Amino acid sequence: MALQSLHAISGCRIIAVDREPAARVLAKDLGADFILDGGPNVVEEVAQITGGGAHVVIDFVGELGVENICWKMVRKGGQLFVVGYGGNINVPTAHLVIEEINIGGSLVGNFTELVELMELNADGKVKMHYTEYNLASINTALDDFKNRRFTGRGVIVP
Repeated sequence: MALQSLHAISGCRIIAVDREPAARVLAKDLGADFILDGGPNVVEEVAQITGGGAHVVIDFVGELGVENICWKMVRKGGQLFVVGYGGNINVPTAHLVIEEINIGGSLVGNFTELVELMELNADGKVKMHYTEYNLASINTALDDFKNRRFTGRGVIVP
């Protein structure tokens, strides 16, 4: 949804990074300008594409080592927004000061942003990607989530 929203409200180039092949296919289908697999050279790849680092990086993972890669993708004066959580960010303070990087977190948007998102959805500019499970299939849903058998969200319907 973030990728679609960015396309709808800005003219920015979007680099999608994901280790899951299905997520990369979805990012391509949704119009990401560049799709990277998150391999060992991802920081260098982002720097090359952007000419020195991204102006803004949004970390939707926040753990598993990703949190300590994302800040390295940000250019001088850039911003990192952390949405995913669970890990710890270890950034040398000298790097923060010298590179003037801003790091912030966000759990959810505000009410106005929710209304704007629903308007984008109503206009057909943003579509939710999900797999629906009934409540009796909760264990299947959890297993599918653990084994990455779907992209987007898993929705349990009572």
